[in-house]
Amino acid sequence: MPGQDDCFRDVQDRIMGQIGALAAALPQCAPIQIVQGVDDIRRLARDHGFAAVETLAARLVSAVAQGRQRAAILTYLDAMSDAVKAPCGPMPAAAQEAWLASVASRLGH
Repeated sequence: MPGQDDCFRDVQDRIMGQIGALAAALPQCAPIQIVQGVDDIRRLARDHGFAAVETLAARLVSAVAQGRQRAAILTYLDAMSDAVKAPCGPMPAAAQEAWLASVASRLGH
C-alpha cells in the first residue's frame, strides 16, 4: 500500500516529467503551447501543495505572454525544477519573493 511519501514522490516525478518534456519541446512549441504546458504544471502543483512551483509557473505564464525569450523560459523551468524539492504547503510572501528573485538573479536582472 503506497504511503504519503510515495504519493508525494509520484507527484514530484510527474511535475519533473512535465517540466522536462516542456523544456525538450520548447524549440518546436508555439507560445500558446508553452502557456498550456506551464498551466498544466501550475494546476498540478496547486492541487498537490507545491506552492513554490505554482508561483513560478504563474509568473512564467506572464513572461510568455510578454514575449520573453526562450532562454528566459528555460530559466523559469530550471527554477521550477528546483522548487519541486521545496517543502509543500502554504508559502509566505517572502518565500514567494525569494523564488522570483532567484529567477531574476539567474536572468541577470
